[in-house]
Amino acid sequence: NPDWSIEFYQRGVSLKGNTYLFDLRDFLLCFDFTKERFGPRLSLPFHSFGDIVTLSSVGEEKLAVLFQKQGLPAYTVKIWISSSKIEPDAVSWNKLFLSVVMKPLTGFLFLDNGGSFFVDEDEEVAVVLDKARGKFRLTHNIACIIGKNGHFKQVDLGERADPSLKLPTNIPVVCSYVPSSVDIM
Repeated sequence: NPDWSIEFYQRGVSLKGNTYLFDLRDFLLCFDFTKERFGPRLSLPFHSFGDIVTLSSVGEEKLAVLFQKQGLPAYTVKIWISSSKIEPDAVSWNKLFLSVVMKPLTGFLFLDNGGSFFVDEDEEVAVVLDKARGKFRLTHNIACIIGKNGHFKQVDLGERADPSLKLPTNIPVVCSYVPSSVDIM
């Protein structure tokens, strides 16, 4: 009987051969594939109670976490990046990568079951994939490019596959890929 809860729409992130997941009780869990078990609870750099939290990897060594508060201050997105010391039983968060108030930029919150993202540390930019909002439904896929110093650009990625559906069924997802020279045979 686990004492944690992971929603069906929460995506895990693979990093260094382990999978990291966000638990609704305000922490991370790591599934260690070498031990075939979950490690201890890992701390986050914030407290989240019903807010939007999404994970991503940064290269081969770091984890990124996107946090968007649903209350005041309105629609603030914050992204933290871990140090390269991340293990099944330990994580340290070394810096707040980005903090942006989104209300004047988009007028909406990212979806709690969407909002996959990736970070480019060198260019100091994050790209969040989400759904645009119509009057009564989600309409099409978008990419929000958010940078430091207020840089923002929204790119239309096109219509969804079945526009008659009112539920967010085909939420756009981005996954980080790090090329490897190791042959898999």
